[in-house]
Amino acid sequence: MPYTKDHKNKTREKILESSFKLFALKGFEGVTVNELMKNCGLTRGAFYAHFSSKAELYSESLKFAASGTKLASFKPEDIPSKKWLALLLDEYLSLEHVRGEHTITCPLAFLATDINMQDDEIKSAYSDVYYGMNSTIMKYATSYTDCDQHDILSVTTMIIGAVAIARTLPDQESIMALLTACRREAGLKLGGI
Repeated sequence: MPYTKDHKNKTREKILESSFKLFALKGFEGVTVNELMKNCGLTRGAFYAHFSSKAELYSESLKFAASGTKLASFKPEDIPSKKWLALLLDEYLSLEHVRGEHTITCPLAFLATDINMQDDEIKSAYSDVYYGMNSTIMKYATSYTDCDQHDILSVTTMIIGAVAIARTLPDQESIMALLTACRREAGLKLGGI
């Protein structure tokens, strides 16, 4: 008896979530399809029911991770845009995010050093996620301040880079100093949040 569409979708999501975590930890070249599938408790055969290649899985897991971030969620109507952006920055530039303790971490920061070695399809998926992040922040920020596209580009580049670099630092004091400095600068660019 064939699996239901719901079962297949849940299995696909399980593969995407599990794979993103491994890709973020070890990079594209650092894991095999067998390891990816073992990590989520499935067989290699299940992989081919959902994906045609490891590169497709990498690209799709990047997009899946981005769609699960707080930035991708809808802003609660009772929270003003300025306050929402402040909450997003606080969460993004947190020690928990750097350590990968959030349910879904930002693929832009966690794959920053790995993405350049990938094919055009994967780079395109990464770029789409990056542009989406910029558009979302721009939408919130322009509702209360007169920042422009250049301000948003500098903010997103700074916070993504801050998390990527913070992940390499040896001690919590250095990490916190970096995150605090970037949070202050990003807040100023976004209208003093």
